[in-house]
Formats: sequence, structure tokens, C-alpha cells
Amino acid sequence: MSASLILTEKAVASARHLAGTNPEYSGKNLRLYLAGKGCDGFEYGVTFDVWQEGDITVDVADNLKIFCDPRTLEFVEGSTVDWVDDERGSGFLVENPNHRKFRGKFYKKEVWRKKLESASQ
Repeated sequence: MSASLILTEKAVASARHLAGTNPEYSGKNLRLYLAGKGCDGFEYGVTFDVWQEGDITVDVADNLKIFCDPRTLEFVEGSTVDWVDDERGSGFLVENPNHRKFRGKFYKKEVWRKKLESASQ
């Protein structure tokens, strides 16, 4: 099964920087997943992970892949993953053109900001 997901240049650079400066991310790729449900809908999540049985693998750049399970892929097909660093914080943001009324909620991991800051010092 093939999938269409796009990582912006900033997202690729940030993913590589995080993987290169944090031992716990070394040798891992990105995982795109859905979290939550109910009245507020769901949130998109991006983390570092290893391939798991049943995963769909999308090659997004040289030696960089995104994994997701088939259920998640149904919701994220055609999405763009960007890296933002603004008043909301730092983290991956999923833009899904297929959801007109829903834009992926901003997902950040505070530890990533701290690790980026310590790596740049």
C-alpha cells in the first residue's frame, strides 16, 4: 500500500537534528498517529519510533521515513507535516487538506524544545 504524506524542509531538518542530538531517537524514524476522540475529535501526533508489524512506511527524504498504522493513514492521507516554532511553542504540526473544518491540533513535546535548546548551546 502506498501513501501520500509530505514533510516540509523544516520538518525534515528538525527531525534529523533531533535524531542526531538525542540518543533515544537515534536509529528511529517518525511515527504519525491519532490521539484522543470524543467531542473534541482527535489530535495528530508525531513521535520517534521503530517500525511495527502492520505499519505503512512512507519514504519522505533520504534515510527518513514516516510510519503509521492503516487506521491512521485513512485520516492523514495527503497531509503535510511541518515544524513550527512560534507563539504556540515548538513541534510538528500536521496540516490535513481533507478536513476542512478541522486542522490538526498543534502537537508539541516540551522535552523536544528543551533538547533543541541544550543542543544549540
